[in-house]
Amino acid sequence: MKQDLKEYIASLKPVGFPDGNALVREGREMADRIPWNKSRFLRQTGFETWEQYCLDCHKKGKSVFQLLMGLSTLEEQLDALQKIEAFYQRTGCEVRSVQAIPSSLVGLPAAYWENAPRPTSYTMKGEADWLAQTQAAAVDVCWEDWHLSSPNNLQQTIYALQAGTSRLGSFAQYIWDFPGWSDEKNRFSDMCRSMGILAAKKEQGMTVSTYPEDGVAGYFMDVCSMLGYVMLEHYIIEDLCGARMVLSYGGLLSEIVPRIAFGLACEKLYGSKDRMFVVDYNGSTNTAWNHDIEANYGIGAQEMLLEAAVNLHYDLAIAYKPVSITEAIRVPTLEELLHITRCGLGAIEKAAEWEAIIDFSRFETVRDQLIDKGTIFYHNILNALEQAGVNIRDPLEMIVTLKRFDPMKLESELHPSVSETGAFQVYVPTVLYKQTMQKKNDELAALLHKGYGGCMRGQKVVCVSADGHSYGLLLIRQLWRELDAEVIDGGVYMEPASALDLADEEGAERIAISIHCGQCLDYAKQLIKLARHRNKTYKIAMGGVLNAMLPGYAEPVDVADLIMELGILASNDFEKQVDLFLRAK
Repeated sequence: MKQDLKEYIASLKPVGFPDGNALVREGREMADRIPWNKSRFLRQTGFETWEQYCLDCHKKGKSVFQLLMGLSTLEEQLDALQKIEAFYQRTGCEVRSVQAIPSSLVGLPAAYWENAPRPTSYTMKGEADWLAQTQAAAVDVCWEDWHLSSPNNLQQTIYALQAGTSRLGSFAQYIWDFPGWSDEKNRFSDMCRSMGILAAKKEQGMTVSTYPEDGVAGYFMDVCSMLGYVMLEHYIIEDLCGARMVLSYGGLLSEIVPRIAFGLACEKLYGSKDRMFVVDYNGSTNTAWNHDIEANYGIGAQEMLLEAAVNLHYDLAIAYKPVSITEAIRVPTLEELLHITRCGLGAIEKAAEWEAIIDFSRFETVRDQLIDKGTIFYHNILNALEQAGVNIRDPLEMIVTLKRFDPMKLESELHPSVSETGAFQVYVPTVLYKQTMQKKNDELAALLHKGYGGCMRGQKVVCVSADGHSYGLLLIRQLWRELDAEVIDGGVYMEPASALDLADEEGAERIAISIHCGQCLDYAKQLIKLARHRNKTYKIAMGGVLNAMLPGYAEPVDVADLIMELGILASNDFEKQVDLFLRAK
């Protein structure tokens, strides 16, 4: 290992943190005092866990669906759960599970809410709010976003258990940051305690869920790297913490061959006939149309049809979690989620016919390549961490070190191609990486055609992502560099104050922001308020998904005009951003 990489990794190690294994044991001891109650779904169906229900449906030849749902208020969420049960009773279709997506505020203790940007979706504060969802209807409810890896994770783990969920996640989201929170020691110490609690209930059927595209793996350019990182999470969750891991995936894997091969690789490594590892296919999100959105039915239908054929061919019980046709523009309504579910039900009826004529060997070839290269990547990471002095047998030290590790540096330095060819090269490219580079090339060609080549020479541009989405940041960073700007890379999860601090430190007045999590209006307001307090003027361009939840609306709405009124350019038109940055003060 190169000395500079060894020194870099050593600098990431947490100092003065408690022993992670002791914290896991502490969590195990706490588990006896925390009741794991039965949800209404489990009581009425007679199953011990959602997994048992899925396996039973599979044996009976039934397809299982799960909805990804986060409405604007808790009352709307509860009403929707009851309507989902009514849909099941009317149709007999096994649409009886929801992955609930509350507001990101729930990941913070309530005392931090006031100063945090308010995104879309409903909030929860006490045990009664978790309990209300699992008791509203005979519909299974699990929580992943803003839960197991959040600053408020220990309290949420207790609430979720008392409410009766049998899945809790998402482990991968430990890399997510939260506005106003910087206490890594308490956050991840509690996470180890939560892992101990869930490990103690493993034999009863409790699982720890992860979604790789929401974590470090979501930054990677190679699907082989994604699988290697799944292996690393499995090592931490199962080998170090003693809990049981399950996985869902698919949002960023829209290309058919790597999409299917990735799931097959996960199942070959960790699945069995009586134990699910991959629990659901998430509909892809990076190819959805943002106009004439009915076309997205075609995307969802072909994905579910092929997944159903794969389930038949390999005897898998993996559920379907389709995304609404509104995915590229806003959070869906319940009816829109049911529309795409009906679409899937129709497509799956033809699965047996397609299974009979599909050549699965290509999937298996890529599956084996992912396992081969991913395993090397996994061992490269463990070896590099250990050589740099990281205690790879301490879950707390592992989690904190990996959170601090630049994902792109992690992949480019430890990817198997580096030792095999001497330079980083991608074996099975991720779709989002390919799309981002194509988008960059298209935008650049248009700008060069209009005479913008070299127009930003000598000018500094601060580029940041306001949330965890890295490819939007990659796009703007690459574009500004191609126009000869000096790019100051602020990274992901950059809070408004930190973005302005970075601009001030670097003597830059131009700030380019990528944002996707429904908090753009609050984020913009905070930027303007802080700029006025500092008595400074900045040129700020904001792009991405520019919607937010406004009073009186049940769905997020486009707020670009409201952001423009504040004095910030809110547009995905890169030429407009360039023109803004070229203007004199």
